[in-house]
Amino acid sequence: MKPIPDSRLVRCAAAAATTIVFALPLSAQTPAAPPPAAAPPTAQVSCDIDNSKPQSITRATFSLTRAQAAQKTGSPLKDLKDVIGALNSAGYKDENPTARAYLLGQAYVMLLEQPDIQPIVPRASIGMASDPTGTIDLFAAADSMWRVVEAVSPGCATLAQQWRQQKAWMNTTNAAINALNANKLDSADLLARRSLLLDRKAPYAYSIIANVAKNKKDYNTANEYWKKTLEAAGTDTSFNDIRERTLYDIASTATLRAEAASAAEKKTLARSVIDAWNALFAGTTDDLQRSFAIQQMAKYYVIAGDSASLTKVYAPIAANPSQYGEQTLMQAGVVASQAKRPADAAKIFNAVLAANPYQRDALNNLAASYIFTNDYEKVFPLVTRLTDLDPSNPDNWMLNAYSYAGLLKAHKTGPLNKQYTDSLVYYSGKADKMLVKVTITEFTRSADGTTLAGSIENKGAAAKTYNLSVDFLDKSGQVLGTETTSVGPVAPKGSKEFRIKSAKTGVVAFRYKPVM
Repeated sequence: MKPIPDSRLVRCAAAAATTIVFALPLSAQTPAAPPPAAAPPTAQVSCDIDNSKPQSITRATFSLTRAQAAQKTGSPLKDLKDVIGALNSAGYKDENPTARAYLLGQAYVMLLEQPDIQPIVPRASIGMASDPTGTIDLFAAADSMWRVVEAVSPGCATLAQQWRQQKAWMNTTNAAINALNANKLDSADLLARRSLLLDRKAPYAYSIIANVAKNKKDYNTANEYWKKTLEAAGTDTSFNDIRERTLYDIASTATLRAEAASAAEKKTLARSVIDAWNALFAGTTDDLQRSFAIQQMAKYYVIAGDSASLTKVYAPIAANPSQYGEQTLMQAGVVASQAKRPADAAKIFNAVLAANPYQRDALNNLAASYIFTNDYEKVFPLVTRLTDLDPSNPDNWMLNAYSYAGLLKAHKTGPLNKQYTDSLVYYSGKADKMLVKVTITEFTRSADGTTLAGSIENKGAAAKTYNLSVDFLDKSGQVLGTETTSVGPVAPKGSKEFRIKSAKTGVVAFRYKPVM
């Protein structure tokens, strides 16, 4: 998780010595990374607290105002101690509990922001004369005061929430995040639970506690706090990142537990794994996340012994393919093929090519789907496009051979029989005689550039070094850049891997020159 930036803090003003009506600030006091909170409402929200009486409240109000002014130019400690000491004195008569809570809540929060102040301190050190050798937990004390204020009205609850999310909360939450990232699990858990004392509405501390529990293999606690994370995030779009990450954590952990189980247990757990990945699929718009969710759902339907339900995995994508990204569509098409529904697969792969005509895998899979639907004539133009992109892969030419074999089977007699036979022999022979085979195993695109990886197989009788020249294409088929690499020497009947990286972005496809 990323730390919360200081720029996200709302600067709350100290109370004036009168009945007060508060207007919400224009910037939210919530984390940005982890994700920023939604913009606060701009309408005024009232919180009526009469801090003009009794006299002890009035004096404490002035002390708090001086403390806030001193915080900008020096140290507010003396004035904060005056507030805390006066409102906690042994003989204090609590005639205005709401104003007292409001003033002490601010004082405790401001005190926690001061250098060298620990969360738990001796009472005497902050001006409290009663039980001077005892200690006070400033987080718990602030929480108890703001609970009193929150009970007054919705406007006061809003104001209290702003004070809860001041720098003490931010620093503690960041410390918990840093401890988790450093694998200091006990510290992360302690700090996250302390953060919750000040703010139970933000999802971050819940997420930290859940991930601590996951790392300790305490999956029941992890799931309990992941649920709390999702509840805190709600439907606020500013929490999309943590919501999606939580859904992924739930699903991946469920999968991890199932993978470690026996075959019988895995089958029992399969349904919960499917549900978890389905929740992620429904809760994200990320193309890669959706694609992986589809893959895992399909896998666990098979493990559950329910291959018939594979259609449920890709049905929403097939019904509205324009709403999904390339990776999601590709994986959905693969699942349709796995379900032995080639017509559905063809529809989905066609949707990929409508958006990206140069998608090599979509061309390949669509051609294979047409072979299974007996639409052999549709295969040939696809192979022409495919071999323009991927010319040194014999498997591409075999698609034509399979299509002519299908046509020959459908037309055992007639004037076209010889033509189909000759074409079958030609393309089968062409594939068999190729002395090199290029296999692509990776094509990834990111904000940092593009990576293409695979292997070159030498089917000849002598070792050889190959030059591979790759064009990276945009969505219109224009060349954005060209990269070359030397692969070899490759031993006869052997193969060698290659990896080509390009700094170009906006790449949607590739093609390479025939390898000789």
